[in-house]
Amino acid sequence: MTDTNKSRKLDSAILAAVFLGYLIFNGILLARHELWRDEANVWLMAKELSPLELFQEIKYQGHPCLWYLLLMPFAKTGLPFRTISLISYLVMAVTAGLFLFKAPMHKIAKAVAVFSPIFTYYYAEIARNYCLIALLLILLALCYPRRNERCILYGLLLGLLVQSDVIILMGAGMISLMWLGENVWKGIRGKTWGPALNVLKGIWIPLFSLILLGVQFYQVSDSQVFQVNNHGFRELLREIGDYACWILVRLTGRGEIFCQLFLLLLAVLLLIASVRLKNFWAAAVMAGAYLFEAAFSVMIYQLHIWHFIALCFVLLWTIWVLHFQREEKKPAGRALLGIELMVILLSACMFLRWNDKEESSSLANALNGVYSDGVYTAEYIRENISRDALLVTVNVPYASTVLAYLPEYEFYFAGNGQKETYADWSAEQEKKISFEELLSWAGANFPEREELYLLDSKDSCLTQADRLAECEVLYQTREETARGEEYTIYRVILGNR
Repeated sequence: MTDTNKSRKLDSAILAAVFLGYLIFNGILLARHELWRDEANVWLMAKELSPLELFQEIKYQGHPCLWYLLLMPFAKTGLPFRTISLISYLVMAVTAGLFLFKAPMHKIAKAVAVFSPIFTYYYAEIARNYCLIALLLILLALCYPRRNERCILYGLLLGLLVQSDVIILMGAGMISLMWLGENVWKGIRGKTWGPALNVLKGIWIPLFSLILLGVQFYQVSDSQVFQVNNHGFRELLREIGDYACWILVRLTGRGEIFCQLFLLLLAVLLLIASVRLKNFWAAAVMAGAYLFEAAFSVMIYQLHIWHFIALCFVLLWTIWVLHFQREEKKPAGRALLGIELMVILLSACMFLRWNDKEESSSLANALNGVYSDGVYTAEYIRENISRDALLVTVNVPYASTVLAYLPEYEFYFAGNGQKETYADWSAEQEKKISFEELLSWAGANFPEREELYLLDSKDSCLTQADRLAECEVLYQTREETARGEEYTIYRVILGNR
């Protein structure tokens, strides 16, 4: 056996051990994870809505259709709510496996990255659509060398990326333009239309997907939570610049000076690599995706750490593509090594931030089970309250976590007296009601009932919440949770109205 083969086998064994460790570590976190309202609401929508109804509802939710459609078969067949976490875990397991065994990066950089919050917990256990961004970007990087041979597959991946989330729209668009631009330039140099015509076989798919996205978000301004902040040009640039730094501050927990220097050094290394490779497209994709998230946060909606982690996967895609271009042209080795060292530094800082006491989604909270009390509240209801009991909630989003665990129960929202399904962010689900009006509603609609069970939570719709002091407390969350999902269950007697 040659030294090269021995080295390859050793590398494979090391990466296999890292991957197994990743699966075990995230499996432990998965077992400890308490699902919360953002996960519950998606599951309830996938369970309750048809695909057509989903397309009509999307504009109020802020996320495209792909994640919901993926969950629909599982939710509609009656599988338990926890299935959503298993799906996210499996998606990220595939993503991590492809990255570890296929990415042309140093094994140390890959190992550090997969055990950081880039791959661990935020996307693997907290089941949201962002895990699809990670998988699709890794698949696009993997398929990049054969993008012109498998145009339909490459175009399909780009089309799916458009449907994964609005925050990656710029990244998907820039990768599409990169693909088209490279082939047009190749055709110009070769004085042939062949490359440009060839790419048309797949480039139409992300374009069609963009049109479909526009259909889903048509009249999005009807949503109560949608807003656009207007700024003057100079003020807008200043705000975007400040937020671009804040993104890295939030990811790493480091100070502004550190983050500014990090961004500057990363930009310089990307520029050097691009100059030596005579190809600026990959760096442009990274810059475009980063600035888009900063601008989106300033103008429309303040993004959170889940959105920012997506930028880490854009960076991994960028490095992967630069490595392939290097194999074609051979320069830029030191610059790429420097960028990989930046990934190690970023991953280490993110891991330290994850262990910070101030981090609501910290490793301690992930392991100690204080994320949400929805699961334990649901267990109490299932064990102590009959299915035909009158159950009333006071906040639809917060109650959705409990509802997702109890598909066999019916709940009513006190604010409008309607059966509760999922949070649609409508004015109907913002209505207030007094305690006396609640009692009158129960008497008019359920005259045979002598009591109701009230699921109390944060931001109650009751305007006379002090009257609950007269009611019997059956269950109460014992400690504060990371997502503010603490619950109290009251027995409200209706006989003495």
